[in-house]
Amino acid sequence: MQHIKTTWHGPLIAGSLALLVISTVLWHQQITPFGNHNLLISDMGTQYLSFFTAYRYALLHQNFQLYSFSQSLGGSVVPTLAYYLMSPFNLIILLFPAANLPTGITVLLMAKVAAIAITMTIYLQRHYHSQRWSAAIFGVAFSLCGFVALNYFNLMWFDALIWLPLVLDGLDYLLATGRSARFFWWLWLSIVTDFYLGYMTCLFVVYYFIYMWFETKAPGQAFSADFKQRRTLVGKAILTGILSVVTTLFLLIPTVFGMLQTAKSANSMTNFLPVPQYGLDILSQLGVGANTYADRLVHAPTLFSTTAVVLLALAYFVHPDISQAHKWHAGSLVIALLLSMGIRLLDTVWHMFQQPEGFPFRDAFFFSFVLISLAFATWQARPQKIARKWQWGLPTLLAGLLVIGWLANRAAKTPVSRNALLLSFGYVLLTSLVLFATQRTVRTVLLTGLMMSEMGANSLLSMRTTQFGNQTIYQKAYKTEDKQMSAVNDPDGQLYRVDNSNTLINKAYQEKYNNYNDPLLFNFHDINYYSSTLNQTTWQTLKSLGLFGKNARRISSQGLTPVSGMLLGIKNDIMLQRDGQAQTTPNLSYLGMGFAVNHGFSKIQLMKTHALANQENSLQSLRPSSTPYFVTATIASDQVTIDRQALMYHNLHTTTIKIKATGPLYYDDISGTTKYTTFRVNGQLIAPNVDANEHQMLLDLGNFNKGQTVKLTFKTKHQSLTPKVVLASLNLTQFQQVSQQLKTSAWVPTYRATGFNTTVTGTMYNPNMQNWLYTAIPYDPAWTATVNGQPTTTKKALNGLTLVHIGNGKQTISLHYQVSGLKLGATLSLLSLITYLAYGWYCQKQHLV
Repeated sequence: MQHIKTTWHGPLIAGSLALLVISTVLWHQQITPFGNHNLLISDMGTQYLSFFTAYRYALLHQNFQLYSFSQSLGGSVVPTLAYYLMSPFNLIILLFPAANLPTGITVLLMAKVAAIAITMTIYLQRHYHSQRWSAAIFGVAFSLCGFVALNYFNLMWFDALIWLPLVLDGLDYLLATGRSARFFWWLWLSIVTDFYLGYMTCLFVVYYFIYMWFETKAPGQAFSADFKQRRTLVGKAILTGILSVVTTLFLLIPTVFGMLQTAKSANSMTNFLPVPQYGLDILSQLGVGANTYADRLVHAPTLFSTTAVVLLALAYFVHPDISQAHKWHAGSLVIALLLSMGIRLLDTVWHMFQQPEGFPFRDAFFFSFVLISLAFATWQARPQKIARKWQWGLPTLLAGLLVIGWLANRAAKTPVSRNALLLSFGYVLLTSLVLFATQRTVRTVLLTGLMMSEMGANSLLSMRTTQFGNQTIYQKAYKTEDKQMSAVNDPDGQLYRVDNSNTLINKAYQEKYNNYNDPLLFNFHDINYYSSTLNQTTWQTLKSLGLFGKNARRISSQGLTPVSGMLLGIKNDIMLQRDGQAQTTPNLSYLGMGFAVNHGFSKIQLMKTHALANQENSLQSLRPSSTPYFVTATIASDQVTIDRQALMYHNLHTTTIKIKATGPLYYDDISGTTKYTTFRVNGQLIAPNVDANEHQMLLDLGNFNKGQTVKLTFKTKHQSLTPKVVLASLNLTQFQQVSQQLKTSAWVPTYRATGFNTTVTGTMYNPNMQNWLYTAIPYDPAWTATVNGQPTTTKKALNGLTLVHIGNGKQTISLHYQVSGLKLGATLSLLSLITYLAYGWYCQKQHLV
């Protein structure tokens, strides 16, 4: 197999054309910098913007931390870095102020789309030994394929599309020359910049290697003879791939250690069943407008690559100048990829042995890559050479497939618009005329115009129903909020948490924004967090204490009580102001980040669905009392009106209760079947800020005095409140006695990050002969502790927080965090790199290249 040098006019044309198309689409949608809209939508608005902002802050202020207390209660940053932030393209955001990062994100999108077009064009020219600039338009087709068009806000995935053509070009070069450096380093970069899709790239490399093996085998030669002849080359390709992967372990091993602590470590056997993943609705993906923003979480594989690509790929299999062997090889690869997406067992393997939560078929771009590659091969062979029957038969076949897909979508109640179908028919007709009925001198120009317009149209149709954010409002609100929050982001290095009960940036969003990642966005410590890397044990502990967690990737401070605030180190409640300074209210139960406890505290096991009981048990362990801290209210009457027309919540309760203790009253629905948005107390609506319907959380109903009568109205799924609902008041006087007792041993630490280590240090006094220091820091074996400079032991408390063994009197406690697996991963990576370099030197010395 020969290999030729690249002429750069083709890739540069591809990058320019891709930039032109995506810029036109963004201009049409008035997205910054072309207008006042921005990409504060979906995960971009709720996750990635916050991660990018924290990343920018860390780089510009040299504030590198591998453990962050802004990720809920705290956690390793490595999985977040590996999954979201390792792309070198992300350095672009350093050019923009924090308030203008949405504009930087748009520029980042444009840069990545252009880069995909460039690298794909390089691959096509090298793989097909072509100097023709027409390869550029096929490169553009990959840069704006259906996967990109629908996931334009999931920027971290695009690096895989940038590096994929270079990885495969490196493999081609290895097979042609025996030199492996290109393959080694591009594969390494693909994994490091996005380990998730990098893993998929590794799987596809196996498919591609098998495909290329048969493609380059001498005609008529037996497989055994061919293998014997090229076994050295096979060994080099396999060894190079393995060493490239092992050299990334400095990142992968710490990431795996972190991800094993998330909900992703759990799985369901149903994910490994050989059941179909899609039906005939996949055929609609061959045309424009098959998806919209509203379909982003559930849809068929995004196969769109333009009508020209589909027709040319079909023509590949009927072209007289393409051998039957090539057709069999290509057909087998296409079928293998369709089966990979189509059978749940295989699809689960492709997605790192987990079915994705939304945004399915994240490997669909591999199919687009293969289609585009086959289409360019047909273009090189001149599509006009196919028989006349196929010149009209293939467009007819494609139109029929689009109709079947359209009908299948309607039957599945995920309809594609009729206008999109008609537009697809128009592109089938025009593309067919250009491919089969025009002269060569104008064919390329006309096809370029058609494909660019089709890619732009598909991107616009994919964006429809999108509720873009407002850049002007965001920019102004961010500056105001950042200034106010800077006063509470531990400027003196003291470690504490705050509860930010409102925000100013929400008005910049048209979608519901729940502020989960504001701690990262504004550099402070709270409980809120939303990420695939959220520690599962931390999430379950907080849920068990009554905080709201919609799913295992989200946790909110909604549901805090004075008791949980004390246990979690909440120092202040913050109320932001549109003008002036934030209003700061001290939390009267704040005792620093920990206090001395007895051995019995370590034995408390939190129950998943009994938040008030868990808090009662914690208080009883800290200061035993014959009377409960949470005093159950008396239900005087409960009238139930059944609404049989309601879809879910049939029972409207009108409940009168009598308060038994002075303090805040809490509603705890153990079954999680309450419609909180209907909750009224004495006629006043008190719905929480989050959509907690059908979930569990402690709902604060207000402060009441002993003996007071309160009227409640709310909807639930159950007619009887007992034993599913607990209504109880926290006896504040009794609770304050606990707080006063613990205050004498309060631990108020500072923290600092140096290099790869994070250290939390503070001094406390232990006057009561207690054996343990309770700390509001998530338990992790990566933490090691010292007391007065001497090593000590740690263990778990409240299912997921940390106890440190201490002595009596004055104690200086230090906790030291080192990322789990970092040293092991770095050592293995270094050894692998040395092995690869040594192997390369040996091959060169033995003339094996």
